Amino acid sequence: MPLPAGVTIRRASSSDLSLTGHWQCRYLRDGLFPRLGPRFVRHWHATFLDAPRGFAFIAEAQGPDGQVPLGFLFGSSDQLRHVDDVLRVHRTRLAVQGGLALVIRPKLFLGFLRTRGRSYLRRLLKRPVTVVAPAAVHGPVPVPRVAVITALVVHPESRGHGVGERLVKHFLSQASDAGAPLAELVTKAGPGGAGRFYERLGWAPVHAHTTKDGETAKTYRLDLSQGKPEGDRPSAQELPQE
Repeated sequence: MPLPAGVTIRRASSSDLSLTGHWQCRYLRDGLFPRLGPRFVRHWHATFLDAPRGFAFIAEAQGPDGQVPLGFLFGSSDQLRHVDDVLRVHRTRLAVQGGLALVIRPKLFLGFLRTRGRSYLRRLLKRPVTVVAPAAVHGPVPVPRVAVITALVVHPESRGHGVGERLVKHFLSQASDAGAPLAELVTKAGPGGAGRFYERLGWAPVHAHTTKDGETAKTYRLDLSQGKPEGDRPSAQELPQE
């Protein structure tokens, strides 16, 4: 179907976070963060607004009473360094908000301790990532720069019009301009995921894994340096978001 007239992509602002938090918890519930509730998700989304490698985009169209939001995308141009930036600046706030969200959800809290507690503690206590410059043949290897789509949501009434494709292409253009040679994302495998959508856009599935919640997910990859899917580099998604 054709793209609706007047669709534009802009950077998200703090005034958008109430909507993005609500939409993610309602329409993209994969992983831990959406189950912590809209309040926590708003705080998480806010970290993308001021992170130097973070991206936060809103797709909207002109309606009878002004601009109408259609969807959003959050991601980064360099996932390893982005996570490091976020932990350096927002570590305490995210830990407090996450803890408060878990305390009022005892069942989720017990599941968190069983499946994620140790890894989250290590992440909260970790030192910043060391960025190593290219060296001689047998010298240190630079940390790979990989752009990652963290969350993409299009409102159900706006799906099938190319809004998601428009958001993805805008992200890839911005990530490429920022110097990322490779892009990745993770989506649930099977009909409940968005694999077919990304494959149609040229992304290649590179491996499947079982999530901490016992579901199967797939990592997809796109080579931004040549515009072709590429599949034999280390995955930035090995450093999990959730």
